[in-house]
Amino acid sequence: MADSATGGGLHGKDLSKADVSVNIYAWLKAQEIEGPVELCCAIGDEIIDGRPYSEIVEIAREFISDLGGFEKFAEWGLV
Repeated sequence: MADSATGGGLHGKDLSKADVSVNIYAWLKAQEIEGPVELCCAIGDEIIDGRPYSEIVEIAREFISDLGGFEKFAEWGLV
């Protein structure tokens, strides 16, 4: 997923984990601006990229849901 330096895999498939939800968010943002996006976060961060972390998780959750769930996402990944 998105050339992340650490994390970013779908292990556990838990969108509350930043390595999953922030990576999806960064990928979506990169598609929107048509360029690279670099984000970092640490345990306990409440704001990422100027957004509440809960909003980042919801954006990722909606993306996965629109794809048809984690099973469909796992078939194709971020392409």
